Amino acid sequence: MNSIQETVRQILDDIKQQGLPKALEYTEQFDGVRLEPDHVLVDVTSLPDPSLDPEQKDAIDFAANQIRRFHQATKPSSTEVDPVPGLHLEERLVPLNRVGIYVPNGQYPLVSSLLMTAIPAQVAGVNELIAAIAPRSPLESNPLWVYALKITGIRTVLRLGGAQAIAIMGYGFDGFAPVDLIAGPGNQFVAQAKQELFRQSVVGIDVIAGPSEVLVIAGEIDEKEAEVAALDLLAQAEHAPDAHAYFVSWNEVAIKTVQSMVAQWTTGHKGILGQIDWITVDSPKEAIRFANQVAPEHLGLIGHDAESLAADIKTAGALFVGWLAGQALGDYVAGPSHVLPTGGTGRFLGGLSTRTFMRRMSIIATDDDLPEEFLRAGQVLASLEGLKFHEQSLRTRWIRKASQGISQ
Repeated sequence: MNSIQETVRQILDDIKQQGLPKALEYTEQFDGVRLEPDHVLVDVTSLPDPSLDPEQKDAIDFAANQIRRFHQATKPSSTEVDPVPGLHLEERLVPLNRVGIYVPNGQYPLVSSLLMTAIPAQVAGVNELIAAIAPRSPLESNPLWVYALKITGIRTVLRLGGAQAIAIMGYGFDGFAPVDLIAGPGNQFVAQAKQELFRQSVVGIDVIAGPSEVLVIAGEIDEKEAEVAALDLLAQAEHAPDAHAYFVSWNEVAIKTVQSMVAQWTTGHKGILGQIDWITVDSPKEAIRFANQVAPEHLGLIGHDAESLAADIKTAGALFVGWLAGQALGDYVAGPSHVLPTGGTGRFLGGLSTRTFMRRMSIIATDDDLPEEFLRAGQVLASLEGLKFHEQSLRTRWIRKASQGISQ
């Protein structure tokens, strides 16, 4: 167990045993904010409508509309099947009742993450949405937060951040019921706390989120394509020191051109930048093999040579094709959620969607027309497995059905 795992487990155990007072102690320790218990929950409906710059309001509305439109179009529906007379089968999709949305509010107040997480949940039909936002400043002092909360249907905000927010959403406290699932990105402590509560079967989670990643593949590219490829690498690297960007190409000129542009833009840059790796491969086929092995959170294909490879990409969290389709477009306004699998988990996980907030339930319904072969075959299989009462359960139904003269 590493130091982050040990710290998170201690926080979760302490809050499970001591409740909200311990969460407030951790908030003062980690965030430097002393909160009174009656200031932990904020009723968004009680806040006055914020006054926003028209351009900011239009941009948020535009992004929200694009996100809502995409998730309405891709929302799955229940399926019903009647394979034989007497047997009705159904896969019913049921929205979760109560969901906690974690929204990063550290170095970057990610209003976009609130939209990208809450709107799919809203479209899925979740009954209650709660947002956890670290108490850097009073909520009512930030009109962007208040406006975004109101348009996403969130009525309650938990003014806690970090692992203590995850613990409180998972365990609840007097006057605050536990949630069924916690969604949304966060730092390593948040991600570890989510995984730990999931491991303990306390709550469901959306994706296993780690440091952010992008992988850009390009072959022969022109100046504008090289320019946006360099900016996509930097846009990823500015997330955090542990963010990771890869540029992959079989074209030495492309690599040198993009490297030169990155160097030009980062000269004198004093902000955070994660790692950028430059990967030279022998061929487009080798680039595809490398990309599918990394399974990056974001994968960009820029230039005609690379864009033609789109059908061969199998593991990316999100795939961006074309020089206008940079990851920042996906981060804000394209429509699909930007909450995506990282750390190679794209090999077996997809990004956040309405499906994240719905659970599947099988329905098996019968009537007297059910063919006897179902009961007979089930008896044979139960006997093969040595499960006496399984077999008896089916045999009794078969005998009772035959005795009523309703055999086929």
